[in-house]
Amino acid sequence: MTRAHFGAVSFSLLLACGGALPAPYPLTEPLTQDPDRHPFPAKPERYESPLIWDGADQLFFRPLSRLLAVDPGGEATNVNALDEVADSSWFTNRIGQRPLSPEDVASGPCTTAPLDPSRHWQVTASKDEGATPGFIVRGADGLRYLIKFDDAVQGPRPTAADVIGSRFYYAAGFAAPCNRIVFFDRSVLEIAPGARYTTWTGQKLPLTQAQLDLVLTHGTRLADGRYRASSSLWLPGEALGPWRYEGTRSDDPNDIVAHEDRRELRGARLLAAWLDHLDSREENTLATWLPVGHGSGWVQHAFIDFSDCFGNVWDPPALGRAVGHEYLFDPLTIAENLVTFGIPHPAWQAAHFGPSGAVFGYYDIARFEPEAWRPYYPVPAFDRMTERDGAWMARIIAHFSREQFEQAIRTGLMGSALNAELLRTLEGRREKILRRYLTRWSPLSEPRLIASSGRTRLCVKDLAVLAGLRPSGQSAYTGTISSAGGAESSLQVTLSGDQEPCVELPHAPASSRQPVYLQLDLQTNRAGDGRLRLYAYERAARSYTLVGLERLPE
Repeated sequence: MTRAHFGAVSFSLLLACGGALPAPYPLTEPLTQDPDRHPFPAKPERYESPLIWDGADQLFFRPLSRLLAVDPGGEATNVNALDEVADSSWFTNRIGQRPLSPEDVASGPCTTAPLDPSRHWQVTASKDEGATPGFIVRGADGLRYLIKFDDAVQGPRPTAADVIGSRFYYAAGFAAPCNRIVFFDRSVLEIAPGARYTTWTGQKLPLTQAQLDLVLTHGTRLADGRYRASSSLWLPGEALGPWRYEGTRSDDPNDIVAHEDRRELRGARLLAAWLDHLDSREENTLATWLPVGHGSGWVQHAFIDFSDCFGNVWDPPALGRAVGHEYLFDPLTIAENLVTFGIPHPAWQAAHFGPSGAVFGYYDIARFEPEAWRPYYPVPAFDRMTERDGAWMARIIAHFSREQFEQAIRTGLMGSALNAELLRTLEGRREKILRRYLTRWSPLSEPRLIASSGRTRLCVKDLAVLAGLRPSGQSAYTGTISSAGGAESSLQVTLSGDQEPCVELPHAPASSRQPVYLQLDLQTNRAGDGRLRLYAYERAARSYTLVGLERLPE
């Protein structure tokens, strides 16, 4: 019996045994492009997010309102039929969905030449408040940049974190500014006519040379007199202020999914935990209006300011050890400590600086618990992250390679010893994330159909093997196929040249004219992985279309 004859017979048996249950997935291509970038004519109003109000809202008022409200929770609502997130104004599938070389990750969102420190910069505005004072300049290229400095305690960490953090967020799929390290001399700075600076009270005053020199006192100065800083290229479009981690904008007709129910914003909690992006608040986000002509445009959503990543040190030291483990103000923890008299002591209370000293502070592996990580204060979307949302982000994080880490870290220009320490910590924290979230739902991912010479194979990636959690030679796979509601038939699983599990799919008889609906299950031999269930149609042209994917617990 020929292979083709065997496939037709097998398929006929499936059809004969199959039931007539309704198909859960229609014969349509899964959504890969969210139409939320449709132009509309009325530009939204600018939104201001005062730091004090946002902190008070998330630490006090919102928790109180939640006690009095019914919160149904549930899964994210913008997930497509393949358990993924479509490209949108919030997220673009990058690493894992298309090839990214280490050099691509190092370039990140940067597509223009760096800010030229040999030509004059016009200072248009300045700020002297916050942990990282700085100013806004217009370079000789006519583009605007935000210039920020390191502090006196942690060496090059703040500026390096701003640069490196933007690379990881961008590669993961989010919009971020092009941040680079720049070295410049005081002589290149010129105060632009009408330039102003903002005081800590929000008051705007004329910018003077004395005020500019005051800001420069925060900068790290090299032996040759130059300053080290990070330059952040202004994002395209008109700034509309931050976007919120909950609700929708009533003045944006494209914004119809509650932000706290967006998987990419929920999953961003795990990305922030990995990098220790403690300051993941709405004030460090930015919505921009991108005009397309005739007064119309649409809103893009980006993350900005990553200078707190990789171990921000606080004073007093006890508070510095607590960040990342507790909110700055946590009524539940306070109440628990009152009842238990602070016994037992959590492990983080004994934290100490690592090999880098204060540079990376308490950014470590040993005390990192991915599911217990906390930013400075509650973030609505983070609070709603489910196991499935965490597994989705873990699958993205699994795609980063050591070479990509190394190239991204080098953009921070910290030196080999600090580079090596950050690499070690990033890899260790990533392994903890993947062991926690990648091994509870099937790590089999990215199914694709390969048609050749009248045969069709379906291949998937085993991300647990790709990320080094499991040796490739010690993993085995099983597969089954059935028509909707019908009996199961085993499928032989083979490994491709790239060590990817693959199965050959049977074809319906040539006489079959109606699309045939099939269910395929793939499973590893590893405990706890669960099953990957795929749904597909074979059409009369003897071609398959994947229409659905589910990850089922063991």
